[in-house]
Amino acid sequence: MNILKKLMQFQELNENEAQEFARLLFSDELAAADKTALLVAMKMKQESAKELTAITHYLINSNYPVQPRLAGSMCVCGTGGDGVGSFNISTTVSFIVASAGVKVLKHGNKGITSKSGGVDLLDALGIAITPIEAVARRMEVVNLAFLSAMNTYPMMRVLQPIRQLIPLPTLFNLMGPMIHPYALDYQMMGVFDASKVALVAQTLFNLGRKRALVIHGAGGMDEASLAGENLIYEINAQDGVRHYSLEAKDYGLKSADNAALKGGTSAENKEITLAILGCEDKSARRDVVLLNAGLALYIAEKAPTVAEGIALALSIIERGEALELLRFLQE
Repeated sequence: MNILKKLMQFQELNENEAQEFARLLFSDELAAADKTALLVAMKMKQESAKELTAITHYLINSNYPVQPRLAGSMCVCGTGGDGVGSFNISTTVSFIVASAGVKVLKHGNKGITSKSGGVDLLDALGIAITPIEAVARRMEVVNLAFLSAMNTYPMMRVLQPIRQLIPLPTLFNLMGPMIHPYALDYQMMGVFDASKVALVAQTLFNLGRKRALVIHGAGGMDEASLAGENLIYEINAQDGVRHYSLEAKDYGLKSADNAALKGGTSAENKEITLAILGCEDKSARRDVVLLNAGLALYIAEKAPTVAEGIALALSIIERGEALELLRFLQE
């Protein structure tokens, strides 16, 4: 297999080879052991932005030859794989951001490297996943739709057993949020590995996002953290990619270790989300939601600065709008 040989020699695949790499992983031509070898070899070599862009395009085009677009749409999602075990921060944030008028198409999955993924939390809350064909109709009623990666990309089921054989995150942890079925205008994406942030940022730029943030949180989180400096790459279709760092304390939020953000089962995470949106929990858990919601509102052009985004997020929680949206979706 020439592609495997090339990867094992730490050589970059060209666009056609990268797409052939993806095709082989999802075909019946290779045994599970060979597919595992391909994934491990790519991980050892480390993906390039060119390879990641080509593989992402292949997966999207295989399922959505004409990718749908919804003006002003956004996804807030992390890669997973950070090992922190935090509660479902990005799902909680989605209720706030949608309440601010952003069309949030939250792409998520069941937990692979955690006890409770976004889809698990929604199951516990009694909120239904939106079928891809119903998204446009849903957006006429409410600004929030939850999409399951297993429904939008059923081909991923082929790789699920193979990914579980590999005890480390693979390129598919990076790609999960990027293979959104919609051509998004805005995206906020957390990344578990600081060495991959620039790579992901360049790939999102290549995919044509209008504005996006890629975040590696202090202490290794795939969300903005309260524990120190968060590495941020900001993408702008007009101006390119720039990077900087920020800390929660810069915005009047208290510093806290990542241990203070621990979640648990989907039932436990449900209670955490309800307590935050219901103004009952004003601890570090609320602060990390405010920080991430503020960043999302800034990049979605609902606030001119991160500070004003955080203030807007707080007012949405205090007015009960995010909880009201959650209850509406439950009904």
